Amino acid sequence: MNNFYFLFLDEIYSPNLNDMLRLTKEDIFSHPSHKHFGLCGVILKSGDLYSLTKRLERFKQKYYPKQPNLISHYVDILNTRDSFSDPALDNLKSTAVHESLSSLVRDTKCAIDYIFIDKHGFAKKYGKFDVDQRLVRIKKVKSNMFPPASAKDYNLYLLSLKHLIKNYYNFLTQSKGQGIIVAEARGEREDSELRQAFNILLKEGVGTILAKDLRTALLDIYIVPKKQDYAGTQLADLLVYPIYDSAIPMHNIRNDHFIHYKTDIETKIINNSTHIIPT
Repeated sequence: MNNFYFLFLDEIYSPNLNDMLRLTKEDIFSHPSHKHFGLCGVILKSGDLYSLTKRLERFKQKYYPKQPNLISHYVDILNTRDSFSDPALDNLKSTAVHESLSSLVRDTKCAIDYIFIDKHGFAKKYGKFDVDQRLVRIKKVKSNMFPPASAKDYNLYLLSLKHLIKNYYNFLTQSKGQGIIVAEARGEREDSELRQAFNILLKEGVGTILAKDLRTALLDIYIVPKKQDYAGTQLADLLVYPIYDSAIPMHNIRNDHFIHYKTDIETKIINNSTHIIPT
């Protein structure tokens, strides 16, 4: 199909409120917001995915010919660790690797979307606390799709995926295409909750988008093992940390990112609305 698209997902930090459960109400309300869960999505047309795959293969053959199954994890490259520890010993190679991946992001024809959930802000706005001042419940969030629930079991994928799917559907509709979502596996609980969130949204619809219309455009979600060498998930991985550092207020921004939000990413963002929950 000429107009078939992939939405590749990567995420940052945990998709639950477990880190809030260890804090008291006073801790949550007095501490500057800094704990966010986020999803980054990259939309690629099938033909452009093929081009990206070939370019990543050439990158690996040029710089890491002895590691054919190498996966380009941004944090490992940034910190010169594990499979990417050798550039620390060779500044010229390190610079070349960084410039190669930066230009790969700039040159790849894709659309980018992202959403972050401010856990402190979310607990402040929707949390219910017990007599010991511990977070125990989350109140209803807007629609019946987000009814009251235990804070321990709250599924942050549902909130974040709603944002991405709405924008993905609009993209597919404008492009007169169909698509799927591809996400990298994280763990049994996380994978189950991601699939559950996707199924709820396809059953209920998203905002004014009817479920039947959504299912016509968005066919399925695939959760793939980390060891599989998918170019799309690697591209999403290269983006999520630089976007996080740029988007999150009061975050301790690093000054050594080699993929830059302003020059490499910003023009590819598909939606100018808020990207942080709660607003």
